[in-house]
Formats: sequence, C-alpha cells, structure tokens
Amino acid sequence: MDYSRLCRGGGDGHLEALTGDNIDLIAAHLDVTYTVRLAACSRELYDMISKDEGKMHHWDEPCLLMPPPAYWFDEHWDVARASRLHDTVYDLVPLDHPRRSVALPFMHDRKWLGANGDWIAAADHHEWCLVNVYTERHIPLPSLPDSKIHHSIVSYRPAYSFNWGPAIDLLKIVICQVPTKGGRYADYKLIALFDKTIFYLEGGGDWRMLEALTPAPDYPNYCDAIELRGHVFAVDETDGSTYFWDTANENLMLPFVIPPPVVDDQQYAWFLAPSADGKRLMIILTVNKIGIANAEVPPDIPYAANGLQLRQYPPVATYVFELDPLSTARAGDFLWRQVNSLSDHSLFLGLNYPIIANLKKRESKAPDGTLVPFMRKNCVYTAYRNIRYNQYPKILRCNLQPDEGETVGVISLPKDGWDSVRQAAMWFKPALNIARSVLPLKKQ
Repeated sequence: MDYSRLCRGGGDGHLEALTGDNIDLIAAHLDVTYTVRLAACSRELYDMISKDEGKMHHWDEPCLLMPPPAYWFDEHWDVARASRLHDTVYDLVPLDHPRRSVALPFMHDRKWLGANGDWIAAADHHEWCLVNVYTERHIPLPSLPDSKIHHSIVSYRPAYSFNWGPAIDLLKIVICQVPTKGGRYADYKLIALFDKTIFYLEGGGDWRMLEALTPAPDYPNYCDAIELRGHVFAVDETDGSTYFWDTANENLMLPFVIPPPVVDDQQYAWFLAPSADGKRLMIILTVNKIGIANAEVPPDIPYAANGLQLRQYPPVATYVFELDPLSTARAGDFLWRQVNSLSDHSLFLGLNYPIIANLKKRESKAPDGTLVPFMRKNCVYTAYRNIRYNQYPKILRCNLQPDEGETVGVISLPKDGWDSVRQAAMWFKPALNIARSVLPLKKQ
C-alpha cells in the first residue's frame, strides 16, 4: 500500500471503508510523522488515533530522539555514502513505552543543532536552516557576519573561529520562538550559542553579536542560553554567573550580570529554563560528575519496555532556583529563590529548548523503590548539553525530593570511544495536535 499517498489524503473513499482494526494495523507500520499525517486525513481518523491510549505512540510526553544504537557513531564517509537509510531514520523512545521510528528525510547529510516543539534547527557543511518535523517546511537561515566569524570545513565538519584568531565551538542553536503561519514563518527568534560568544537572530533580520563584558583573551565560557520576555540570558559554566541583554536595544550593549545562586568548590552543570508561566527565569544546577568512590561502574539494567539500558548511582545534588530578572534588574537586587518542588511538572533539559511537562498522572517515586517507571513528576531530566558534549553521564533523572537512600536513574547509551556521536540525543515531544493546526485536516 502507498502509505504516503494515503497520509496525504489521496483516497478518501478507501478511508471511509476502513475499520478501527484496519487503522491500528496501518498505523502500527507507520513512523511517527506518517501517523500524524494519517490523523490529518479526516476527523474520524484523528479521533481514532488520538484515543489509542499509548498503544502505538505516547503523545504529548517527552521522548528521546536519537540515532538507532547500530548507527550511534559516525561512519567513515565512504561507508555512510553506501546507504542513506540510517541517515534519515531515527529512534523516538518514550521512557516507559516501546520505541518508535521517526523518518526525517530532510536530515540527510545534516546534523541537528537544537529543537523546539515541531521544529528542528539543522546544518550541513554550508547552511543553517529550520525544518518542521511533520510538514518538512524548510526555512534557510542567514549566514553569520563575515566581519565577526570565519567559517571553514575541517575533516568534513564545519569549524568556526573569530576573525581575529581563536577557534570557537558551536554548542547549539536555541529556538526561542518557533515560526508560525500567522507570522508568515518569519517570526522566529534564535540564539547561536558558542562557547565564547553569542549571536541573536529575529526572523527577517541578520545575526547580531552580543557584546561580552570581558575582552579577549578572557572570554566567558557559555554553556546554556534562552530568551525570556525580550531578553537573552546566558550562563557561564565557570561559576554560574548569568548575563542578560535587552534584545530591543539595536546595539545590544554590555549585559547585566546576575550572580550565581551557589558559590562553592563544586563543579556544576548549569542549565537555564523559563518557569511554567513564562514569567521567571530558572537556573538548574547538578553536580557535573557522578560516580562511586571506588570508581566501580554499576551494571546495566535492561528495560524491556523500550530496550534502554539503565543504571543507578548514589544521589546527586540537584538544585533549582528562580527569580524575576526584569523587576530585580530595576532594583539592582538579584536574589535567587530556591524551588524545592516542581509539583506535577518535570523539567527536560539538553540540546532542545527546555520542556516543562505536566505529569500529573505520573507518580513521583517508584512504589517498590526501583528505577522504573522512569518517567516521573517532580524530577529534573538532563541529556546532552550541546552537540559536542561527550562526557558521561549523558542522560539522568534527579528527584527534587528524594527519599533517603534514593538513587539517581541514568540511561546508559553506547559507550563513547574515539568516534564521534552521530547525533546528540535530545528530548522531543510528539504532538498529534499538529494535525489540527498545520496539516490540512479534512471534514467528513
């Protein structure tokens, strides 16, 4: 059967004759994107698929988007050229349900650099772009200003440097605001986050470089950034200081500085996120390294639900703080307030724009004290922090209110070697409602 023609609504008469069992059978052989397109063929199909209760897909909860384990590492260029299949088909893994495949044909010869909602920021050797996962709408992005950044190709990989010398690493593209049909797909807002500098882009304009407080060679060491209420915020990995710029200022002058919420000798991994209501800035910090005193590595625990390998480690210090940066900026008094509970929500942080998921129906702890179910409320989930981040651990779950002796759950991915990871795993939330808002949902 020509599934692609069916999903484009090419045969309405045939769809009317299909029973629920037939639809289940068809959808079971489709990847996530084609299942959404199938749901867009008619309201009846949409209702049937949306009421599937997670048998085939687990809609509206964060999943891991990553390469299949067999293609976890980059292959030599001539081997990779022999087959395109693994280059465009990925795994979408709910944390407690069977994994599904997702076809992303636009990813051929591209790397993803970030994501937000249904949009992925991707790059080949020469161009950056935004692409919609379901519609495959492609939006080319302007190049970085030649007067600021030198772009070259080294060993088939893009390389960047300041025109006046030092090399810089692209960490990710932060999609702060996704393009919309109402904005003619030109209303997006992006941050190009490098380790030593930041660029900001509004749709229809050019990249603007955000000025740093410290001149060369004392560059900051950025590790995460977001846009909130018209301001760009970036955290420095060295000490957790947060800088912010007013994007309404065309010159993007020197930033304000927010002191870190914690000052001690620990090495932390720092993340930024908006609060659930979008009004406050949250900073999340976890101890950068986890392990056991005698350096023993816990055994992998296979999870039959989805094929993931789990490990458990001793508790890791994880903190969440928040403040209203704009009101305190006027007063000049930056006071972080510790957040002791996320209530029914959990945070999913990494290469993607922060996801704050409402998991009201989930438990906060496993009833028997084990690692599963792995998806829980009131937890912080961290994945790859950027496209180049290869340090272990990759993905972990930390409960903000752990019981005494409660361990940290870690998803053990294929072991890093000298090879580079093909694509850094990131959080992605499949959404069936895209069939209503973007795809041509037909009335019957």
